[in-house]
Amino acid sequence: MPLELNETTATLTDVVTVDEVEALVAWLRATDKPKVNLRRCNHLHTGALQALLLFQPRITSSPTNAFLATEVMPLLRGSSGTAQPESEPP
Repeated sequence: MPLELNETTATLTDVVTVDEVEALVAWLRATDKPKVNLRRCNHLHTGALQALLLFQPRITSSPTNAFLATEVMPLLRGSSGTAQPESEPP
């Protein structure tokens, strides 16, 4: 099962499809200070990614999947609303 929801932690495993998005969003809405484990996640549907960006849960374990680790995790880390100023061109 790609989505395991516990009291305060969600574990996303293997391929998280559009079918899991509604349950993930409902859990994120209902959970105070949610935590998400992405260690064994290999694919994240864009709807699930949008939910993670919106609710900003604490990511307890980064994915081992190379694409998710290098391309998606920086988005999740930067979703706190604190934008870094762009440097001025020389």
